[in-house]
Amino acid sequence: MKTVGNQKGQMLVEAVLIMVVFMAFTMLTAKYFKDKEFLKQLITGPWVALSGVLQNGVWLSPAKGAISHPNGHTRHITIQGESAR
Repeated sequence: MKTVGNQKGQMLVEAVLIMVVFMAFTMLTAKYFKDKEFLKQLITGPWVALSGVLQNGVWLSPAKGAISHPNGHTRHITIQGESAR
């Protein structure tokens, strides 16, 4: 049997196969992240607590932290100051 001296064709076939496998892996990974909404959970999870801090000043969701907002406290003020002692 003769050995083939030209290996360029095999290298091209292997490069195409590697690209096909890489593209298939990329597409499957992208589909998984899209179906599980991984990126959405990664962003919205911490944002709930952060929006509570921005709105109410406490590390809770905005609905739960509204009770702790300083404007919700009853305050008693006097127009005249205290008398000197």
